Amino acid sequence: MTQISISLKNNTEREQTAKELLERILNKYNLNRWILCKDVVIEQDATGKAFPIIRLSAWKDNEEGMMAQFLHEQFHWIEKDKEEQMNIAISELKNLFPNAPMDKPEGGGNENSTYNHLMICRLEFLALKEILGEETATRIVSGNKNYTWIRRMVIERASNIDQVIRKHFPEVINQ
Repeated sequence: MTQISISLKNNTEREQTAKELLERILNKYNLNRWILCKDVVIEQDATGKAFPIIRLSAWKDNEEGMMAQFLHEQFHWIEKDKEEQMNIAISELKNLFPNAPMDKPEGGGNENSTYNHLMICRLEFLALKEILGEETATRIVSGNKNYTWIRRMVIERASNIDQVIRKHFPEVINQ
């Protein structure tokens, strides 16, 4: 297992519980190939963030939700130092999905985030599928209340998104 540094923002009971849950997940499942950032902070009621270190919310109190959140933020690290690749990939996704909603909860809140999250959420789905099976991965991704249109496209138009990821980030999808 890859060593992950997990710290707590406020050391609340919920943060401690979330840390224990993440540690159990990391011990139970081999997530090594998807770990791109080894520094994680858990913060009660926070919104997940990937940079400069991964910040996870302490509200995910089940294994599947915490795993999905952890993987989602890890996949944002494919962007690090690859701005040109990401911009080209986003341009291609704009052509494939010209009428994508931008506003939350359907989209990512803005154009760049919406198209970026088509790739991030697709990678999240693929990892969950490999770990937990397709039915469970579909349930987790479809049941998430964030990025609802994006998550629907991740399942309905998987081959379009996979093609863009393979072209620009083959090291992530072809492992």
